[in-house]
Amino acid sequence: MHLIKHRKLVGSKLSVLLLITLIWLIADNLLEFVFPTYLEGLGKSYFEIGLLLSLASISGLLIDLPMGALSDKASRKKLMISGLVLSVVFSIFIFSFNGNFFLALAFLFWGFAYQIWKVPRDAQFAALTDKIQRGEECGIDNEVKWIGQTIGPLIGGFVFLYFGFSGIIGFYSLSLVFAIIILFLFIKETNHSPLGRDVCLSMTLSSLISELRATKALGRVGILLLCFSLLFTAWEQILFTLIPLFYGPNALNISPKLGGMLLAFFSLPGIFVSYHAGKMADKVGKKNILFFGLVVMGASLVLFSLSHNLYLIFFFALIASVGWASSLPALNGLIIDLSYNQRKGKIVGIWAFFMDAGYVIGPIVGGLIADMAGLRNTFLITGLFFVLASVFLVFTDVRLNRKK
Repeated sequence: MHLIKHRKLVGSKLSVLLLITLIWLIADNLLEFVFPTYLEGLGKSYFEIGLLLSLASISGLLIDLPMGALSDKASRKKLMISGLVLSVVFSIFIFSFNGNFFLALAFLFWGFAYQIWKVPRDAQFAALTDKIQRGEECGIDNEVKWIGQTIGPLIGGFVFLYFGFSGIIGFYSLSLVFAIIILFLFIKETNHSPLGRDVCLSMTLSSLISELRATKALGRVGILLLCFSLLFTAWEQILFTLIPLFYGPNALNISPKLGGMLLAFFSLPGIFVSYHAGKMADKVGKKNILFFGLVVMGASLVLFSLSHNLYLIFFFALIASVGWASSLPALNGLIIDLSYNQRKGKIVGIWAFFMDAGYVIGPIVGGLIADMAGLRNTFLITGLFFVLASVFLVFTDVRLNRKK
């Protein structure tokens, strides 16, 4: 793991932030692995499951931009601690309610808590990255993401099989408490002003409109890259919504342990690919690596959807992850490159807004397609969409290069 091997990271402020992020990611992916199963057990359709899961991201759309501005004004440390504490509280509420109304509220407020942690965390990461090695450091950040997405479902499958939903909540809560302790002890304050006053100043309609207008600073290329972020987060949410159902009796009919393993296979290669993809993006061009990742990912998902052999299904999940892991450091590096002279909290808020739009669209569209065409065809259509997106990227690059 390059978080440990990278000399400049060992003992640095960035390494502490990445360690806290890893703990949170493992816990978060363990929790999200059982969300669809829990909702299916309540008799919800694929579309209803997607709609409920999208509510967490809808709440993010409401506060991403003001939270980004708040991350420039207030203490990021206080914001991150508050977000983690509230995440524990509202996750317990999710498993305490059965009715649609209270479930919707629980997911909505859990989404608020998620963003109160995530946006200042991303702003802090952007502030700590080195301009010369940004692709490499984004690769390490994504490597941490892949480790969390791999270990979380693996542990989740075993915990759920032997301890049920109560075991999942217990593991999630204890992990976040551990992350809070590290954050409290080893992350310094970035601002000592009263948090409440800054929240009131940021959470206004005029502030929201002002932050949204800041997208103009990124130009057409920046907006295009933000749309690709939207596409990737939509895919991620489709994955986490439908794979926990894909292993069930309506599709593969395998055990929760194998189901967790299948979801982990969609992340496992990222641990080994992400860092090197980031370094390669710095050398041969971030746009070239992004194109490669889109093609590999799209083709693998098409083959995944058409396969009926369990070994091939796991294999194509691995290959799709290679494309996914290759694309993200290049895309993230391009966005940070374009925004580096801007206020980082503001740009991260805009970035988070687009990503959350994908999180909202993904489960709703994915659930609707699954209800209408079946689980397998959802992955087929998603794969074809990524292939088309890669073609669009080529033609867009040609047009932009001609303008230069």
